[in-house]
Amino acid sequence: MLPDWIKQNNPSEPSGAKPQQPTQELLQGIVNNTSLAGCKCKVPPVGRKGFVQRTIDGTAGFFRETILTETFAGRKGLLQALDPRVKLVTILLIIGSISVLRSPVTIWGVYGFSLLLSLTSMIPLIYFLKRVWLFVPLFSAIIVIPAVFNVITPGEPVWTILTLTGSHGLGPYHIPSTIAVTRQGVLTAIIFLGRVAASVSFAVLMTLTTRWNNLLQALKTLRIPSIFVLILGMAYRYVALLVQAVQDMHIARKSRTLHYGPTGDEQRWVASRIGYLFKKTYVMSQDVHNAMLSRGFSGEIRTLTVFRAKKYDYAWGLFVMVICAVALYSDHIMLS
Repeated sequence: MLPDWIKQNNPSEPSGAKPQQPTQELLQGIVNNTSLAGCKCKVPPVGRKGFVQRTIDGTAGFFRETILTETFAGRKGLLQALDPRVKLVTILLIIGSISVLRSPVTIWGVYGFSLLLSLTSMIPLIYFLKRVWLFVPLFSAIIVIPAVFNVITPGEPVWTILTLTGSHGLGPYHIPSTIAVTRQGVLTAIIFLGRVAASVSFAVLMTLTTRWNNLLQALKTLRIPSIFVLILGMAYRYVALLVQAVQDMHIARKSRTLHYGPTGDEQRWVASRIGYLFKKTYVMSQDVHNAMLSRGFSGEIRTLTVFRAKKYDYAWGLFVMVICAVALYSDHIMLS
């Protein structure tokens, strides 16, 4: 509701003059997104998020929920209690074993083991499945879907899709007269999808159950160059700051906008903000580096956390080696 002093017309208006549009109608026209006095510009909708704002908010929320959160790393679970170095090495061992498995039963059995670990690590199963299958269909379906057809994977047809008048040649590929889904293609797709799902599951378990600083320190056990670990650490610390800067720039622009300008002007503004953000990032990196040098930084990362392996960690390492050996042996038996 508008205050009374806005609802009133201009009291200083001389008598006999042509009455002007009341201020109330003018402001109400802006609120109601109506056309004003011949202006053909669109007023930004009130209370609704545009495409750009939804994209920025979605990206920021994704970073906060998937990268910047350490909620599950602080819980008391099976994987959280492990030494980060032992956890990293054993999970890499499992992922390496998955890459050489060829039986779909064994591969999906290892994937089931990852689900069991998520439950014992106090991670909700639905949340874990969403985190894993958010990436698996997007990046693997494009590769898997063509492989099920006899054009890519010849074999025994199980479902006929299309019948042509004759066979054709397309470069190195031979297109048969009958395009169908083959049993060998479906088996290849199941194996590929299982490998991706199992590998991503264990990688997600590693990131969810380990604090980022501890994970970076554990990378040193694999002789990862210090400069690479340092870049990862700095990127982790400042990605949230840069995402917040993008949100602030968009909110500042939106709060000062009464109507949308031409598309070209909006595109130029976005391009200028990209350049500004790049410049701000570069200046910030220089300032941070100079601050580190002034505090005695010599290129080596020093932390206060000291890892000490316990009996529990050795027992877990032995258990994982047994699991990998059983999986490899079972895979060999099923294929023989």
